[in-house]
Amino acid sequence: MVERPGRASTQETSPRRRRPRAGSGESLSDLVYERMRTAILQGVYRPNQRLPEDELAAELDASRTPVRAALMRLVDQGLVVRVRQGWVVREHTPDEIREIYEVRGALESMATGLAAVRGSEEQLAAISAMYAGPTAHYVSQPRSELGRMNREFHQAIVRASANRRLYDEWLRNRDFGVTYNMAALFTAEEAVLCIEGHKKIIEALLDRDRDRAERQARIHVEDVQAAASRRLDAVRPSAGLSLD
Repeated sequence: MVERPGRASTQETSPRRRRPRAGSGESLSDLVYERMRTAILQGVYRPNQRLPEDELAAELDASRTPVRAALMRLVDQGLVVRVRQGWVVREHTPDEIREIYEVRGALESMATGLAAVRGSEEQLAAISAMYAGPTAHYVSQPRSELGRMNREFHQAIVRASANRRLYDEWLRNRDFGVTYNMAALFTAEEAVLCIEGHKKIIEALLDRDRDRAERQARIHVEDVQAAASRRLDAVRPSAGLSLD
């Protein structure tokens, strides 16, 4: 079933409506694009959901011209597809999802290994502090909070790798709804596995052990990929796959 904009439920809200600031260099098209991209990544617009230009324009308080420009940019990024009836949020195939996670594993293992030898003491201390409490404490948090923490944890590690090109590639691969907030779907057991994986990564980082950091990062991504496959198989038969 194909859905209309605004019908999906989510614990996260779309950005507040605002106009570009004078002299900021930001165009209305840029603003519309950022809001639509965020809505897709957060699951506000869901896979296979139709994106009618007129309804988007009304929702985003813009004309159809910047909406159309934003949609074309999202097509280039693989987040939207053009169909005969208009535009639809893209749903990735199982093979594409596997490839996304394989790339993530390669990027994050390399980044984590580099962070172990390049990260500053301040950076590694901040990463460690993210999961300093008992695992049960984090599992009890709302799943949307676990998703936020997960994104910040991995982003901090990739930043600590001190490799800008690697960071840019990681951002591009992360920006698919299937990986952006998958933690929101995890069971309690899967959340425990994810958090324990984070703690093993932290131990390797604090020991400055590059090989172990790379290995733990790859194991963690493989565990998350397996959990994601189970969650996606569980929700795919329902109308409108939601990742948040």
